[in-house]
Amino acid sequence: MATDADYVLGRSSAEHRRLVEQARFLRPSTERIFRAAGITAAMRVLDVGCGVGDVSFLVADLVGPTGAVVGIDLDANAIAFAEQRRSAMKLVNVSFVHGDFRSEPLAGEFDAAVGRLVLMYQVDPTQALRAIASRVRAHGILAFQETAFAMPWQPPNLPLLTSVVGWMREVFARSGAHMNLGSELYWRMQDAGLVPHPVPLGEVPFDIGPESAAYDRWATLTRSLLPKIVEYGLATEAQVDVETLEERLRAEALDGRATIPLFSSLLIGQWARKPSPK
Repeated sequence: MATDADYVLGRSSAEHRRLVEQARFLRPSTERIFRAAGITAAMRVLDVGCGVGDVSFLVADLVGPTGAVVGIDLDANAIAFAEQRRSAMKLVNVSFVHGDFRSEPLAGEFDAAVGRLVLMYQVDPTQALRAIASRVRAHGILAFQETAFAMPWQPPNLPLLTSVVGWMREVFARSGAHMNLGSELYWRMQDAGLVPHPVPLGEVPFDIGPESAAYDRWATLTRSLLPKIVEYGLATEAQVDVETLEERLRAEALDGRATIPLFSSLLIGQWARKPSPK
C-alpha cells in the first residue's frame, strides 16, 4: 500500500527552529493568499499539517478573537512546541491536535481549511483534498500554498548555491514528494469536486546584500538535509562543509553581485470553494 512521502528534513528541534525562521519570510505571501481566498473574522479554520504553528498563528490574526483555529499534525514534538509558543503568546483562539487529518476525530465543521507545503507530502493530494473538504461546510474555503519546482529561479554564475539547490531538489525527488504540486493545485481541486478560483497567486521571495537572511536560510536547510545528502551519495559531509557554508554562500553572492532566492521554487497559492449539495 502506498504511503506518504518521507519528510526528508527530519523532525528534530533544529528543524523545528528552521521552520520558525522560514515562516518569517513566507508569512507575507501566505497572508496575501489567505486574504484573497476570503479567510476573515469570526471563521473557524482547520490548519492541516500545522507543524510548529506559524500558519495557525497567522490565521488567528485573520479570524480575530471571535474566530478559532485548530492546527493538526502527525509530529507530536512539533505539536508540543506549537502549544508552548501559543501559551507564551497567550492566544486563546488557537488549539492544536496531534493526529492524522484524514482520520482524527474533530468536532464540528470548519468554515475553511488551509495549509502550506503540506499536500506535497501526501501520497495522493487529490484524495487528501477530498478528505479535508469533508471537514469543511458547504461553500467553505480550502486554501493551500505549494511548490512548483518545474518553474525554478536559476542562480546565475553561483556554483556553490547551484550545488546546494541541486542537492535539495534531488533529495526531495527521491523522497516521493510531489515537487510540482503548486502548478497542479487548480486541477486537483477540480478533480476533488471543489470549485477552484481561476487566478492563483505565485511568488518567489528574494533577499540581497551582506546582511541577507538567504545565506543562513540555505545553510540551515542544508544542515537539515545533510543526512539524506550523504545517504544518497550526493556529497560527503566534507564536501558540504556545513559549518562554513553560510559564509561561503555570502562571499559567492557578494562577489557575484547576486540577488538570492529565499526559496528554490515558485510558491503557488490556490484556493477553492466547496460546492453546496445538489
